[in-house]
Amino acid sequence: AIAACLAEDSCIALYGHYYYSEEWGLFLHHVPVHVVLIWPLFILGEYHYLVSGLRLPVCGSGSWAEGVTLRGSFCFVDTTLLAYLIEVYCVKAGLWSWRHSNCLGVPWLGAVGWAFFTTPAVLLLSMWEAATAAGRSPPGPMLLLIVPTAIATLHCSLLITWHVLGARHLAHVSVPAGATACGILVIQGFYQVATVSLHRWRPPAPLLLSEELPRLLACSIVAALWVFKGGLDLGTGLVSAASLVRVATFSMG
Repeated sequence: AIAACLAEDSCIALYGHYYYSEEWGLFLHHVPVHVVLIWPLFILGEYHYLVSGLRLPVCGSGSWAEGVTLRGSFCFVDTTLLAYLIEVYCVKAGLWSWRHSNCLGVPWLGAVGWAFFTTPAVLLLSMWEAATAAGRSPPGPMLLLIVPTAIATLHCSLLITWHVLGARHLAHVSVPAGATACGILVIQGFYQVATVSLHRWRPPAPLLLSEELPRLLACSIVAALWVFKGGLDLGTGLVSAASLVRVATFSMG
């Protein structure tokens, strides 16, 4: 929660690319208290999905570095996909606004920013888990490293993406919702193929829908805010359908 508060507050203060609606009520400087409290649930939910949903260990059949890279890659893509859907819902509901937009009031970099922050936090939790599983007593400062590491990774990644990789040139590029939905479907397709191939690192087993229910419930809550505050629209519906295709890959067992 501390890392999330400092990360968001510094991003708003330094870059000014988005701001929260006054409807949130109680703020910690630029960030609503509710958002600060939600972030740990989001990060732990992603961590739980990788461990219990995908049953993805820190170390696979190869090296420890290979296992961390694998978990980091799945975390980054999954977080970006889920974050874009939440961004669209919340912007439509008027909970926050962006200065730049690529589709439906949301810039692509906004969703990727979630992954820049979440991935290092999840990986540090993974290192803690690995030390515990190996019978070692993990050092207490390891968890404290989440705060500076996640914040530093977020800012460095944003600056590199914006200035070096040229994301600033795409800030005002407008893309129709249908095209965005198609892009999400393509990414979802590659992502699902990758999850199917995970039997190399773990025994093959179906992904259980019960493992995804907490995150689906969270999405349904923000979707309700979109419907009742923002109003139904075709573009958001297309992005929602493309984003939720993933549900079809889960087993009811």
